[in-house]
Amino acid sequence: MYFVTVPMSFALCSGLFLISFYGLGAMVEQSCSRVSAFHHFFAMCLGLWAHWCYRDHIAEDASFGANDQFPYAVLLQHFNIGYFLYDTVHVAVWDQKFMLHHIVAISGYATSELANVFGLANAVNTWITEVGSLMYSAYLMNRSDAAYVTFVGFYTVSRLYFAYWSLCVLQQVYQVLSHGPGKFSYPVWAPYCAASLQVLLLAVNGTFLATHWQKFVKKYFGKSDKKKR
Repeated sequence: MYFVTVPMSFALCSGLFLISFYGLGAMVEQSCSRVSAFHHFFAMCLGLWAHWCYRDHIAEDASFGANDQFPYAVLLQHFNIGYFLYDTVHVAVWDQKFMLHHIVAISGYATSELANVFGLANAVNTWITEVGSLMYSAYLMNRSDAAYVTFVGFYTVSRLYFAYWSLCVLQQVYQVLSHGPGKFSYPVWAPYCAASLQVLLLAVNGTFLATHWQKFVKKYFGKSDKKKR
């Protein structure tokens, strides 16, 4: 039943882009930023809601608890799949630098669906990363020095917390590899896939963070160095 969310999400995001581009006359970049902002906000809210509803399961069951035990996490995952399928079209045509990120994200969702685990962990991944991403979309729609400084601040905090959460996921992987599946049921490849995809996602986000800090330093501290010279 939940799978209907995937085509609905794809159609909704595509429709919002077409309305912005053709109906409101916005440029491609601005239209994509509007759709991204919508996705970031909705996914962040739904991810926070899933985290709150299943907070007692986060510490032990987030990575290997059965997805069907966490319907809000599944709903979010299917919403995200639809969005990333839509946005991959945009990335392939106009913004290829995000292709690796999208491939990792879609791979994570797809393997989660196949193994029927990791849905709750993905929900936590989502709301943490979307906090910073929402600020980036806001900056793209309102480019200013204040907006960029705010974005870099939020993005940094969100990615540091994401690094902490990734360590929690890797600890859960270590537990099942060391002590066996116990109460969990999953394919033999699931722990290795969960660990590798989480590390890849962390690496991609770390790369984005380093890129934004390089721009930040160049933008603000580079100017002062030039003035001194």
